[in-house]
Amino acid sequence: MGVKKQKQLRRHIRFYKTCFGFREPFKVICDGTFLHYNLSKKLGSPQDILPSFLGAAAKAFVTRCVVSELKKMGEAYSGTASAARRFELAKCEHEQPLPAADCVAAMVGSHNDEHFFVATQDVELRKKLRQVHGGALIYAKHTWLVLEPPSDKQQEYARLSENERLHVTQRERFLLEAREGKLKPQNAGGEQIADGIIRDPSSAQSISLKDSAHHKTPRGVLTTKDRPTFKRKRAKAPNPLSCLKKKKKVVNPASTEEKEGQKEDGTLMKKARARQRVRKRHRSATKPSRSDS
Repeated sequence: MGVKKQKQLRRHIRFYKTCFGFREPFKVICDGTFLHYNLSKKLGSPQDILPSFLGAAAKAFVTRCVVSELKKMGEAYSGTASAARRFELAKCEHEQPLPAADCVAAMVGSHNDEHFFVATQDVELRKKLRQVHGGALIYAKHTWLVLEPPSDKQQEYARLSENERLHVTQRERFLLEAREGKLKPQNAGGEQIADGIIRDPSSAQSISLKDSAHHKTPRGVLTTKDRPTFKRKRAKAPNPLSCLKKKKKVVNPASTEEKEGQKEDGTLMKKARARQRVRKRHRSATKPSRSDS
């Protein structure tokens, strides 16, 4: 694969990960046409070529409907059927076996909630799955695999969902205005808040905000603080593993007693006189000469 195609492949995978929530290890559901083409062209086992193609860990799946369809297609597909039994089964929950294309389309659904990559050589199935949000399609061409670029419908859906995330929702705008005091304090359900008490106009029940603080906040409710709290940075201690241990000095008890100037019985010791060495004079200077005698 050339450098340009590798860049395109990484760009398409990044698109599915960012916009549709695909995560590693990737799940690839294979149908009988892909397995048969892969076996006839000797491309290798899908468990080996799919991770190297996608650049991350990947698992290949088949369904019971795919295996049963391969068994019905005769001896020409017997090797493909035996190879399909080695794959992990994705539960399709069909009591009666369906055609492989219908089973795979049912597994993907309308939004591909399970985040499946679909590996197939069926042109009609690929055309159908291009209309699905997050329908990632893989097919084999000659001696290698190809990941189809996202369709126009998928790109439009991703653009609209991104615009929705960028704008403030009606509930968030309402909470912000209520916090700033532009509106009367009122929650999203139409219940008025006054003096720290929530009153529901449809019922006579009233709930105190202090009592409701002890309960868990429901999902989707903003629990942000008014001011951010910053953690103060403090000096850290050095790493004890990088520090040398202190060497203990061995103290001689006799030397300490001499320094203190006391004996064991408590009497004071006389200070020892410093010894002075006298250098010996030269022998000629000390001996009397014969002339003197």
